[in-house]
Amino acid sequence: MKKLIILIFLIFPFIIGCGTTSSVLNDISLKMLKKEVKETIGDPTVVRGAIVNKYNQNVEVWEYRLYRYSGAVEGLSNEYDLYWLYFVDGFLYQWGKAGDWAKEADKIYEFRFK
Repeated sequence: MKKLIILIFLIFPFIIGCGTTSSVLNDISLKMLKKEVKETIGDPTVVRGAIVNKYNQNVEVWEYRLYRYSGAVEGLSNEYDLYWLYFVDGFLYQWGKAGDWAKEADKIYEFRFK
């Protein structure tokens, strides 16, 4: 009986976790501060890079590894997507799946504000 109860507690998060973890991205929006993004979806998996561009703007790229199922745990599931969040001068400027930004790497110096 104890083994059954332990097994239920170990499997329970996978059963209730039918939504994707990428749905946490629904809670962020453009122009959020870095602090607000961290409070909303947590620390990034890695900071991809940071530069001061030719317009003297601070540009930073955060990467999040988001598992496709909210019950997924690193090491037990390898189904995840990478998302990159671009911050300009501390505000969220652009975000999306990492593969979607292949063309954007060359434009990182072109962020301009009026």
